[in-house]
Amino acid sequence: MDDALIACTLHIPEPRKRERLAKSLQTDARHPMLVLNTCQRLETYGWSCPQGLPDQIEYHCLQEEEAIRYFARIAAGLESRIIGELEILGQVRQAYKEFHQKFGKSDARLDRLFQKGIALARKARRESGIDKNLTGLAALTARRIIQSVPETASVTIVGSGSISQAVARYLGKRTNMPVRVSSRCPENAMKLAIEIGGFSSGLDELIPMMREAEVIVSATAAPHPLIYNHHIPESSSRKLVIDLGEPPDCASEIQERSDIEYVGLLQMESHANTNTLERKARAEIAANLIATSPVN
Repeated sequence: MDDALIACTLHIPEPRKRERLAKSLQTDARHPMLVLNTCQRLETYGWSCPQGLPDQIEYHCLQEEEAIRYFARIAAGLESRIIGELEILGQVRQAYKEFHQKFGKSDARLDRLFQKGIALARKARRESGIDKNLTGLAALTARRIIQSVPETASVTIVGSGSISQAVARYLGKRTNMPVRVSSRCPENAMKLAIEIGGFSSGLDELIPMMREAEVIVSATAAPHPLIYNHHIPESSSRKLVIDLGEPPDCASEIQERSDIEYVGLLQMESHANTNTLERKARAEIAANLIATSPVN
């Protein structure tokens, strides 16, 4: 076994292509490897670089202590578009969970490395306060809904990924709003709907799912728009559409309608990026903690 951890980063602009590659790497991995798929990039961590990857790959060879600190920076949100973002820690934990289930017993050394990285990231977040006054996209989205529509308004969520799940759970715990979940994977939609006491469907039933919805939240990895005018009937009351897709899940015709209040990803991110100067100062503290804290 090589003494160096190989951290590979792939910049794949097309979300669905990135998602397919992530699932392929997770399923076909012959050697212990953690696969982290975020909205910005795909990363792998292991003792070797996966075979057959695209050419646009960056990789770092890291000794164990350096690898722990590198992984901690990712989990602490220091490398994220929104400094200190909350979603990345959940994504890292999920990636570690999948690694642990598959390889935890066969490679205890690598398993401990990831555990130490996550623990160090949590310490840096806690002691620096990097995410103080920071609200993640999911919580911001849910709060925007709660503040904008009546308590009984019906909500349709398109997508069943981490952000969609977080929005649905937030609404499920804090409101009595009926929530419907639609996803290209009906099984995932059903699982989430059952958890929050809602309803589910596949993407082939978008029209009936949106007919009665007063709020629509979309957060998918689709490389092209999924929602067009014919999916959302005209209404005398204005509908709230929050589009967290990158690229947008809604076609431009949706964005231009007078009976729809359209809120895009950049607008939501601008709210998440408040107190930027203060958070940059806290990020320096977090970075110093990660660089200097003992990891052994």
